Amino acid sequence: MMNKSYKRFFRTLANVNRLKIIHFLQERGAKNVTDIVEGVKLEQTLVSHNLKRLHECHFVEVKQNGKERVYSLNKKTIQPLLALMDRHVNTYCVNCKEDDHE
Repeated sequence: MMNKSYKRFFRTLANVNRLKIIHFLQERGAKNVTDIVEGVKLEQTLVSHNLKRLHECHFVEVKQNGKERVYSLNKKTIQPLLALMDRHVNTYCVNCKEDDHE
């Protein structure tokens, strides 16, 4: 039987909006909510909701900088995981068909 934590982890990762945020932070580094909203072209409430889930699951870290909160990827686990996923995708999934059921 699959552990509930695994399900939550993969459901967190499988969300298109959360993936946009993760990749934005991977490419641009630590950013506040306003920067993320502008970068991923999603509404502020949607970004905040997804950042909450990413933070709960420790995909992102948050630091208070005065009145703003600055988000960055978890350097210990998520950054290496993304690098591994990128290598896998670039090696094995280049010619894969798109999933029409997103």
